[in-house]
Amino acid sequence: EAELIRWLVKPGDEVQEHQTLAEMETDKALVEVPSPWGGVVGELHGEPGDIIAVGSVLVSYLVEGKAARSESEPAVVAAADGGDAGTVVGRVDTSLSVSDQLTRRREPEQAAIGGTKALATPAVRRVARELGIDINQVPGSGRGGRVTAADVHDFGGATTAVAERAGTTPLPAPTVDSEGVAERIPIRGIRRKIAQALERSVRTAVHFTVTDEADVTALDLKRREYTTVLGRKLSFMPIVLVAICKALRLHPLLNSNIDDEKQEILVKGVVNLGIAVDTEHGLMVPVIRNADTLSIAQLGDAVGDVAKRARDRSITREELTGGTFTVSNVGSFGGMHATPIINYPEVAILAMGRAKERVLVREGMFYAGWIMPLSVSSDHRVVDGAESARFLSTVVRLLEQPDALVS
Repeated sequence: EAELIRWLVKPGDEVQEHQTLAEMETDKALVEVPSPWGGVVGELHGEPGDIIAVGSVLVSYLVEGKAARSESEPAVVAAADGGDAGTVVGRVDTSLSVSDQLTRRREPEQAAIGGTKALATPAVRRVARELGIDINQVPGSGRGGRVTAADVHDFGGATTAVAERAGTTPLPAPTVDSEGVAERIPIRGIRRKIAQALERSVRTAVHFTVTDEADVTALDLKRREYTTVLGRKLSFMPIVLVAICKALRLHPLLNSNIDDEKQEILVKGVVNLGIAVDTEHGLMVPVIRNADTLSIAQLGDAVGDVAKRARDRSITREELTGGTFTVSNVGSFGGMHATPIINYPEVAILAMGRAKERVLVREGMFYAGWIMPLSVSSDHRVVDGAESARFLSTVVRLLEQPDALVS
């Protein structure tokens, strides 16, 4: 599914092949929907703010003066099925090439029922598995007979059936008091995607959090040296990212994704760091690829670049995927300790707290120093508590030895 943001055409407009029809939002990225062929727009299906499901008709074209309705003259679908490269329609690049799924529709295929594997995406199969339903018995209403999540829920009253098998009845929704409401904000766009991602993470991953503090007094001096050399201000962030990259090489299990569909842990050979960025549209997590190959200055530039483009919505969908580990800087807003939520399907996330000046003790002597709180949340199904603690200890050790860190 995707959210329709705005139309760029209206009924009666003549459009060229590849001309942009609408802007839609999926996975926090704005994408343009190109026309798969030239023609005259007959009817627009949907209003801005509508959630358009995969396979739904988005635009009808005029054929001999009438809007196309027959299966032989299909309109543009709102989103591509599993074989596409993960975009709303076509591919999100400058060439605006059109997926073959937007060409004239082939003869419908029937979903395989009774002993044959049904056509369905991994996400839909997961829904069926969670509801205790044999997906191969579910008739598919999607394109080509594909089974959708709605088909699974509709099959035999899935939610009720699961509740009956468990010997329970579904709890009624709580009453929401509508008195004194100052504003009603629809859960749409990025906020909706955030809610879905967090719910999936909390429902799937087994979260646990380890916290520690790093004495960054010497690191602060090193940071000031770098600021002088570079001629511009350098925050703690890129230096902490270097420490994380080095620690992930020593503790590779935290640099993994989990494939629940195949029941596999995918330990990654690359370090692609997701950087949590607060925007006026909501939280976004652009990814810095091959972060372990970048210098402190390059990481500082990369963080600033992806943060800027996330805030002005020019970030591409591809830059919001493919992360192997995520970092959240809650300290930039004044927070210290946090229990960050894992960016599923990753298995770990680190939160940086706000560094504060403290009176510290070393070898029986008092001194004024800087302490940075750090928190690591991990998926306990993949990472044992001891390994998570060892990883965090490695990060702390590297931060407290800045000369070795930047060498």
